[in-house]
Amino acid sequence: MLYISRIKLRSFKSFKYIDITLPKTFLCLAGPNGSGKSNICDAIRFVLGEISLKSLRAKKVKDLIHAGSTTAEVTILLEGDVKIEIKRAIREDGKILYRLNGKKTTRTSILETLKKHNLDESGRNIIAQGEVQRIINMGGKERRQIIDSVAGISDFEDKKNEALRELETVDAKIREGHLVLGEKMAFLNELEKEKAIAIQYSDAKKVLYNAKGSLLKVEINKAEDDLSEVLAKEKGLKASLEEKEREIAKIDAGISEQEKGRMELSKQLQEKQQTAALIKEIETYKASIGAKTQMLQDKQEDVKKLDLELVQFGKEKERSQQSASEILRSIEDFKRELKSSENELIKYGKSKELTQLNLLESELSSVDSKLQVTRESVIKIESEIKLKTDLLESKKKEFGEISQSASNPEDDGEDLEDEMDSLRKDINSTASEIDGLFKTEKELNGESAELDRKLLELREKYSVLRMQASPAAANPALKVISDLKESGNIQGIYGTVAELIKFESKYTAAVEASAGPRLLYVVVDSAGTASKIITHLKKTGAGRATFIPLKEIKQSQFKNQTSNPIISSLLDYSRTVSAAIEYVFGETILTQNMDEAKKLGIGNSRMVTLDGEIFERSGIISGGKVGSSILASAQLAKIESEINDIKERKNQIIKELSASREEASRKRAYKSELELKIKTCELELRADGSKSRAEELISNKIKTLKEEISEIEKTLSQSSTLLGKLRTEKTELEGKLSESKLKIKQHSEKIKEESDSENKRITELSSLISSVRATIEGKNKELELVKNEVLRLDEDSKQRSKEKRSSLEKIAQAKESIMKESEALRECEEKISAHSKSIEKIFDSMKKLDGQLQVFGEKRGKFRIEIERISKDFSTNEIKKVTLETRLQDTTSEFSNYREFEFLEIPREDLQRLIKQSEEKITNAGNVNMMAIEMYEKKKMEIEEMNSKIGTLDSERNAILQMISEIDLKKKEAFFETYYAVSDNFKKMFEKISVGEGFLYLDKPNTPFESGMYIKIKRGNHEHTLDSLSGGENTLVALMFIFAIQFFKPSPFYILDEVDAALDKENSKNLAKLVKQMAIGTQFILVSHNDNVMSNADAVLGVTKTEGASRIVGIKLEQMVMK
Repeated sequence: MLYISRIKLRSFKSFKYIDITLPKTFLCLAGPNGSGKSNICDAIRFVLGEISLKSLRAKKVKDLIHAGSTTAEVTILLEGDVKIEIKRAIREDGKILYRLNGKKTTRTSILETLKKHNLDESGRNIIAQGEVQRIINMGGKERRQIIDSVAGISDFEDKKNEALRELETVDAKIREGHLVLGEKMAFLNELEKEKAIAIQYSDAKKVLYNAKGSLLKVEINKAEDDLSEVLAKEKGLKASLEEKEREIAKIDAGISEQEKGRMELSKQLQEKQQTAALIKEIETYKASIGAKTQMLQDKQEDVKKLDLELVQFGKEKERSQQSASEILRSIEDFKRELKSSENELIKYGKSKELTQLNLLESELSSVDSKLQVTRESVIKIESEIKLKTDLLESKKKEFGEISQSASNPEDDGEDLEDEMDSLRKDINSTASEIDGLFKTEKELNGESAELDRKLLELREKYSVLRMQASPAAANPALKVISDLKESGNIQGIYGTVAELIKFESKYTAAVEASAGPRLLYVVVDSAGTASKIITHLKKTGAGRATFIPLKEIKQSQFKNQTSNPIISSLLDYSRTVSAAIEYVFGETILTQNMDEAKKLGIGNSRMVTLDGEIFERSGIISGGKVGSSILASAQLAKIESEINDIKERKNQIIKELSASREEASRKRAYKSELELKIKTCELELRADGSKSRAEELISNKIKTLKEEISEIEKTLSQSSTLLGKLRTEKTELEGKLSESKLKIKQHSEKIKEESDSENKRITELSSLISSVRATIEGKNKELELVKNEVLRLDEDSKQRSKEKRSSLEKIAQAKESIMKESEALRECEEKISAHSKSIEKIFDSMKKLDGQLQVFGEKRGKFRIEIERISKDFSTNEIKKVTLETRLQDTTSEFSNYREFEFLEIPREDLQRLIKQSEEKITNAGNVNMMAIEMYEKKKMEIEEMNSKIGTLDSERNAILQMISEIDLKKKEAFFETYYAVSDNFKKMFEKISVGEGFLYLDKPNTPFESGMYIKIKRGNHEHTLDSLSGGENTLVALMFIFAIQFFKPSPFYILDEVDAALDKENSKNLAKLVKQMAIGTQFILVSHNDNVMSNADAVLGVTKTEGASRIVGIKLEQMVMK
């Protein structure tokens, strides 16, 4: 077996240069901390191919190189069965050089060489500082993987993966083979069909040749006979045709005489037919009546819609008036209360101040009443001015358009018709928009009512959740403390723990469960502050509270030994209160669920799951479901947000309603303008076309508009002047009202200063009176708003009524116009009827001539039909002759191709049927592949070969699957062979030390590669896990586990770096004794400070550090000398 006989370091870490010889048994490296003992272990790992800087205790490559050097180099000599020298060097830039027995090589080659001597890449024979603790802390699966490594499971996995890759290759070939086979089979099937078709085609072609030859012979004989008959018929048809043509010439002469008479009558008729103007007038009346009828229907529809709007306005006005009545009743009630208080005040005397106060209050009431009247007047006049301004703009716009029309008199009726069509489209579009706005207004009113209902429900929920979420609801003392903090009466109050932390919602249950009632503990800066608050709570009798003083609280030194987070690390809080937060949460570890908590070990630490189950150190477990104040706070915030959203939507709806109403008003005004324009166009079209009449109409309209505009402007001027006066008066009254209120307040304060009980009552009454008057003033303002709404509804109703009247007037005008134009239409139609009587006589004469012409025509037609028939027969006969001649020539020519045919003695019909059947077969065959017969046999042989290959691949696949199954079986056998051997060795190791019995076990023995491996110690009748052992016992057990593996598959040497650090004197003796026994056949290099270990070592090398470099000093070399 190999061992390290020599090691040489040059500029490696703390060593500048050393070259030492090592014994093949038990060597101890000793020296003070920081002297460089572990660097020797790092050097051995480095030269054996370790590439992890972390494993070599370095952050960068430069850390491996001694200060002042640019290259580090390590050489070791292994002796025993063979002699191996390995050298590895590294430069500052990270470039590496490997040499094996003096020859340049690679890391892979070195690892393969070492693997032959049980030195694998895992480095299981080198235990670095802290590695023993790592084995103790290992999870079950990770510890089992050590057995996997020793058993060579990776080799089985490599073989299995190689077999799987081969299986994938074979499967791919089989799939490809089946794909090719499928294609070939499809091709063969098609080829088989083509072969059958080719045979049928060949047979049909032969039958067709004989049948056609026979038929051609029959056709030639028949064509010769038919041609003789056709020539005879041609002669008779020529004679008949000449006779019929002579008869037609006589009839044509008679027809010519009759047509001359008819032309004379036609002239007379044209002179009578001068009624075109009447017909055009009739058409004009019909078009006008149709247009007015359509306008009449539109106006009737508008009236229906306006009726609906008026009903809606009536309902709204009724609701507003009811509201105004309720407000008036409330004002009367308050006035009665005011009068009662004033009468009581009179009883207490007629002091000067009181008298003055009464005068001031009377003055206030008078000013308030005048102000209300003035405000109403201002609102009313402002509304009138707005309406008149809109009307003025409309009139001005109409005036401009009519004036422009007057300046362009050349526009004809066609332009007016086009303009009317455009106006009608605009009216229909505007009416649709008004309907849409009305519908929108209705929907918004419905949505507003629904929002009011939701707002009421949310406010009820808000009240309930506020009680659940408020700490003060659970403990009134917390409300008092919160008030002290806000007022600043006591400094140093931070708040409750619940108020000081923030976290993700998924941790809510865990946070509440882990902290419990401590969430309501109050964090203060010191015990003095807590004392002041407690004194205040005693005086007020507000209750009790628990405090966390930051200065006095003691922080735990808890160290989390798991990979799971502690609760406090998941919280967001100020560093100022970190001591308090760690006190409440510091030692609690978060797990995903109860199963994970069980794996970590119940009783090892305090744990909480995401669902809120608590595992105490004592072993007590608590869980279940409770209401969450923090969740209630979250819901409270959500409801607050919803309430705000509803309020915003409500305000938005109010704005949208206002905008919709204004837009609807604007659209109605626009619609009225359009209707007025159409009316103007109709008036122009109804005229007789005279320009003077059109100009007169436009002139009158312009004059009327000028008068209306002048009148509106005059009214607007007067209203504006009155509005200015009222606004001035309103401002003065508001000033007087404020002044009176100030005087009343001053006199009330004087009265209040009087100290006797009578004056105190007087003061109370004065305050009450002022309060009631303020309430009355508020109610008056509310009443003013309601009245304004009633005024608005009245104005809207008036506008709709005006529109309705306008529409009804237009309906009446349209009906009257339709009636007049219908009468004119009837008169025109009667005139047309009178002209028709004088024309009727001419028509009778023409009918007689037409009758005679018809008789001639019928005769001529009959003869022409006969001529046509004869001509057709002649042409047919001529065609037949030519056809027969051509056919006979073609048939004779075609028959020359069938000299070798076999004549079939069957009827002509049978020959034709046989030809048809043969041709159908040939046609149905399509493109016939005549090579198919030969190719079919060839492809059939190819498919048989492919089936044979696929069969061979299937056999290979089954063999690979069998091999994979065998690999899995052998892998399992190798694992259990190693596991049982290591387990037995582990048990035997305990016979050499007195710490009880030890054994290994798998939690899933039926599926070992999904299982974890665990260690248990048995003392007496009790079993213990590693967690229940002391640190020294854990270290010793872990070492025995390593040695148990060594006995099964020993490495040439072992390097143990300060593995005895946690051992007491007794356990260190046990370790030294154990290593001494094992070192008989295996080299052990152990770094230690322990005297017991050093005394049992065969050789001890001391390591010191002077002037920045480590040196080696031999302390005990007896064994080396003997060797």
